[in-house]
Amino acid sequence: MKKSVSFAALGGALLYVVTSALPASAAITCQGRDQWNSAANGWISTPYCEDNLIAAVARHHGMRVSNAAVRQNPSIKAEACRFAGSDIRINDLCAGHLHEDQGPLRP
Repeated sequence: MKKSVSFAALGGALLYVVTSALPASAAITCQGRDQWNSAANGWISTPYCEDNLIAAVARHHGMRVSNAAVRQNPSIKAEACRFAGSDIRINDLCAGHLHEDQGPLRP
């Protein structure tokens, strides 16, 4: 019984070491709205990088928001789009969140 516990502990420790020693290239790399895809050996547009771009443009216009907040909270993403969505870099990414996309105001 003790040998199986020690092998399990050793296996867990080995798994931790292997996964924590991943190369830096394993991180997601964004360039604007595109993400590097090593399988395709090229750049592809992804929602992850698009949300990062929305956050970056909103920060550029003065909003205090993080990339993670925009990715994880649709309300914050909508707020960032209303704040900076008229910027040409993210106008199409914010479709549906802008004031002009809501239609005329009703009395």
